[in-house]
Amino acid sequence: MLDLNDLYYFTLLAERGSFTAAAEMLSIPTGTLSRRLKALENHLSLRLIDRTTRRFALTEAGEQLYLYARKIVEQADSAEVHLRGVLGEPAGRVRMTCPQGVLRSLLVPLLPEFLARYPQVSVDIIASSRYTDLIADGFDLGLRSHEQDLVESSMVARQLATLQMVLVASPNYFRERQAANPVNPADVEGIDGLHLATHSSLSVWTLRGPGEEQATVRLKNRLGSDDVSLLKAAAIAGQGVAVVPLHTCRTELADGTLVRVLPQWEVSRRTLSLILPSARGLMPAVRAFADFLIERLPRAVEGPP
Repeated sequence: MLDLNDLYYFTLLAERGSFTAAAEMLSIPTGTLSRRLKALENHLSLRLIDRTTRRFALTEAGEQLYLYARKIVEQADSAEVHLRGVLGEPAGRVRMTCPQGVLRSLLVPLLPEFLARYPQVSVDIIASSRYTDLIADGFDLGLRSHEQDLVESSMVARQLATLQMVLVASPNYFRERQAANPVNPADVEGIDGLHLATHSSLSVWTLRGPGEEQATVRLKNRLGSDDVSLLKAAAIAGQGVAVVPLHTCRTELADGTLVRVLPQWEVSRRTLSLILPSARGLMPAVRAFADFLIERLPRAVEGPP
């Protein structure tokens, strides 16, 4: 029979992609990890990982074993979580997906607080702006930033916050181009646009102003990215006018690194939602993390009073 510990070690090796990273996570010497892998390969009479000084890759047999080993490890985690849940102590692993911008601007400051509150819970976060099928891809929950209503009838979606989208630029952007600061949307027609990329490159911005007035602005696609930090850096460097969530640039607006462009106008707001496969039957660790996000994210978006 396979040694379950060896399967656990192999799973971490496959996911971390190196002996050093896996050994550091396990707090064991790399030599021990190498010996356990060799024992597993000898037991199966198969080579599972091609490893040299320049290459670390699963063999075909290794990829097949990983699919089974991951399920076994997850089942073991679930058993531990269930038993600890009986005692009222959230424990186990939580897997979440979210956009990179949300991770950097909102979750990075909050995660240490959650981990300190629940020392028996571990969190794996995959940052991606692409559509993710939570169940098929093995995620417990997800965060999504969206303009249109979500239509995933099989999922449970809870709206956490509304993201105000603002136009920002370097204080010298228009002066360096010998242009006056814009007063009306028409004044920014044809500007260098730095926008949050979605599924297609945007060529227009629809702005909403006082009294729900709307205006359409055509722009030059200078830079599109799902990484807000990149857009801010480009704006600070004077490369264009960026559309970013207000909560991501409060510090730069406060210290004058960035300024609002057309402060009475904003791009269509987005909604930040928490997605769960089901509202019932959640493991205690998943429920604890979901409750934490519901509690803390709205306040993080709103910012200090």
